[in-house]
Formats: sequence, structure tokens, C-alpha cells
Amino acid sequence: MDFCRALATAVLGNPETVTFIEVNSKTRFTSLTERKTDAVMYSSTWTLGRESTYGISFPAIYLFDGQGLMVRHQSNIKSLTDLNGKSVCVTENTTTHTTIRNVIERNRLNTKIVFANGDAFFRGNCDAYTADRINLATNRASRADRTDRYDILPLTLSREPIGPMIRNDDPQWDRIVRSVVHALILAEEAGITQMNVEEIRRVGNSPEVENLLGANAQIGHMLGLDPEWAFRAIKAVGNYGEVFNRHFGPNTPIGMDRGPNRPWSEGGLLYAPLFR
Repeated sequence: MDFCRALATAVLGNPETVTFIEVNSKTRFTSLTERKTDAVMYSSTWTLGRESTYGISFPAIYLFDGQGLMVRHQSNIKSLTDLNGKSVCVTENTTTHTTIRNVIERNRLNTKIVFANGDAFFRGNCDAYTADRINLATNRASRADRTDRYDILPLTLSREPIGPMIRNDDPQWDRIVRSVVHALILAEEAGITQMNVEEIRRVGNSPEVENLLGANAQIGHMLGLDPEWAFRAIKAVGNYGEVFNRHFGPNTPIGMDRGPNRPWSEGGLLYAPLFR
């Protein structure tokens, strides 16, 4: 939700101007095509097929994830081969479903696929649950009676680049959504935080940071926004690392390591284009 608030702040000047509409694995696409939403910040994997089928665009990637498996600690399921003769829950109409089906076929496993979400897994309706790894950790933290009773296996079945979705009929909106995501990424790389953004804007840092924070109006003008759009977004939610750690980090119940979701300068995959 912080990326939604950052977007609203950049465009409309106030993080509270965003209207949240709940979507699921099916309505996330139709909500855009039926113009019920302008941007969908769901855990959606960027694929060329989705862009073509639904007439949508993924302006950026804000989360690098991968598909995993969660099992009960006492199940003795430690690897893919241990799924033979077992059942696995997966949400229908997702890339996750396609991947687990292909994995089962490729490894010639006698594994039953059950179309259900994490609730069904925790009720005991299947032996394993497959989803993106951060999704699994979130489900375990929010739905398990005891988190120590469930293991997320140390394997990754696919790459899952996650990003916001919009309709593909507005190039300016595409650039704005992309730029808001990249502004938070660049802010972390440049050491700009929610607390120090005002000071850094005042004293300066580098020409690129000055462009980002509105010392000149060039970037805002190119986007059709005012010069302080990125300053407001960072002031509202913080930089990318602050957003990640607030929702997924080690001090949250989810307890995820940044992994590839670190700046490129720290060995991660996060990389913003030049703000010039």
C-alpha cells in the first residue's frame, strides 16, 4: 500500500487521496480493463502474455521474488521428490499454477494439484502450498497458529518479477508510475530517507539527487508533474528499503531477508534509470 500512497502523493499531493479497491487473482486484470482501477499494486508477475492478453502494462519491477513451497514441519517433505503421492494447493489463474504443473510433469511426480489458497493448506486440505516466497512468508505470519510448525523449503521454482499494472493506453501515466517506483529505489541508493529528505534537499548532494528532489523543474515537467513530486513521495513513505523493511523485513513477523531486493551497489538487482 505504500507504493499506492507514494503514487497518490506524487500526483495529487496527499497520500490519503488514494482509494483502495480489493482485487484477487482474477479481478486484478478486469478491474483495469473495466476502468475500476487506474493502477493495481497486487503481487502480479510481469509476463509478456499478460500484457498482450489483457491490454495492460507493467511499468516497473518493485519486487524480485521466486516461487517456493511451504510444508508442515512434521511432514518430512524436504524436496520436490518428496511431493510424490502428495497434494499441493495453488491459486488458480496464476503463473504459480502453470509453474507447479510444469514442475510436476517434468519430474514425473504423482502429485495432486488442489485449487485453493493458503487457508485451505492451514486447514489441512493439502500437503504443501506453493506461491511466491514472500507470499508464503506473509501467509505463515498472518494465518498460522504457530509459525514454527511450518517450513518454507530452501528452493526456488521460478523467477517472479513483481510490479504494478496499468492499462496500456496512457504513456504519460506509465512514465509516472515507473518514475515513482524508481524514485524510491534511487532514494535508498543515495542515502535519502523519510527523515533526512528535507535536509538533503536543502544542502544538495549531487546533480541527480537535485533533479530527483526538485531543485530544478526538468524531471517534473517531463512527467507533467510539479518539481516536488518525488520529494513528497519520499517524505510520505520513505525510500525503497524503508518500505520493504516496514512490511517484510527482519523486525516484522514476516522476517524476510532483502535478498535480490537490495540496491545494485550492495549486490542486489534494484537499479533505477538516470534521473536527468
